[in-house]
Parts: sequence; structure tokens; C-alpha cells
Amino acid sequence: MPNDIKKLKRLMSANNYLRKENPVILKGTPIDPSQALKYAWWFESFREKLRNGVWRFSYFKEDGSIREARGTLDLARIPEDKLPKTGLDPEAVECVSTFRYYDIDAGWWRSFRLDRFIGFVEQI
Repeated sequence: MPNDIKKLKRLMSANNYLRKENPVILKGTPIDPSQALKYAWWFESFREKLRNGVWRFSYFKEDGSIREARGTLDLARIPEDKLPKTGLDPEAVECVSTFRYYDIDAGWWRSFRLDRFIGFVEQI
């Protein structure tokens, strides 16, 4: 049950971020509350996919360029010395505006803002 509560908190926090703090998403298209909730659920399903394997996806970096990443949240695929420490649990509700993942190519944890996500391509 505690994981369901964390999931619900992440979902609602992402919804609030997408709806209130960043009202323009997806190439300048305004977002309404129902769309924000839809995207928040979508990100939660994306998080579930990353927990079960490595996925290739892309997002806009801070400088406007596009990063294509291979990432995961599957702790079995992350080297032991890179596993989350106390307070860095990928399940935790941390910053709701960002999405954290382990970058397979870089060998380090990275994050991106939810409103900069482009899409995922395939499972690797």
C-alpha cells in the first residue's frame, strides 16, 4: 500500500506541475487539466517500463539540443556502486518537475524536465 500512495503522490504532483507551473507543453500547445492528468499517467507508465528494462528515448536538453538516451530504473541492471543511496530512491517523490533515470551509455544518473520529453522509441 505505501508504494501505491507514493505512486499517487507522484501522479498528482506531476499533474499539478504540468497544469499549473508549466501551462504550455508539446511545442507551444496549451494544456488543459484533463491533458495534464493524461500526461502524468503516461509518465507513470513510462516509469514502470523503465523499471522492467532498458528503453531508448529522447528529450530536449537545457541548451535546446536533443539527447537520445538509453535508460533504466531496473536496479538489477545498474552497477552496484551506482545504486541509489538513502534519499536517492527512484521510487521516492522528489522533484515533481523532473524525471530521473540511470543512463546506460553515460554510466550515471541523469534527469530531464517532464515538459522536455519527446518520446520513447523501443525497448532494448
